[in-house]
Amino acid sequence: MTKIEKLTAIDKLFTENKNNIQQPADLIPILKDFIFSMDELKGDLLYPEDLPYGRNVIFRSENFEAILMNWKPKQSSYIHDHGNSFGVVYVLTDGGNNVAYDSDYNHIATIPLSKGDFVEVPKGNYHRIENPTDIHSVTLHFYAPPLNGMKVIDTKDVKRQFIVSNETGAWEPKDEEIVASL
Repeated sequence: MTKIEKLTAIDKLFTENKNNIQQPADLIPILKDFIFSMDELKGDLLYPEDLPYGRNVIFRSENFEAILMNWKPKQSSYIHDHGNSFGVVYVLTDGGNNVAYDSDYNHIATIPLSKGDFVEVPKGNYHRIENPTDIHSVTLHFYAPPLNGMKVIDTKDVKRQFIVSNETGAWEPKDEEIVASL
């Protein structure tokens, strides 16, 4: 099955079970039936020079979107939530960490990410992903519904907060990527 066939099949199952998929734990059993490999996704990896990670939306429907993220060595996202969405992160390569925060942006936990892990990110939770290694790390993110209203917090100055456009990642936003400054 190709990557697009898998994503389309996930979308069909999501539609059939929509009332029963309200949080990450509800989506993970469906995703586990469609394991993705680096071989099938390597052509979709982005390597931007000026951002902490490459971000490529590889699928979007009214139910969910799938975004492939290629984390540069020694880089991380800003602290963020997922706006009106919940998320599931599928870890394609070892090396990253999921860093969790409370609603006041105080560090709660750092959870190592291992290849094959599914990480739940419930709606309203704050986190950031970091790659402390010397090599790229790759994750595949599923957001349901597609991202909208993501809040991004500057990790070094939590007073700097933004709502960013749907096509923007959790990084220092450019003026045109900011929907609102908070």
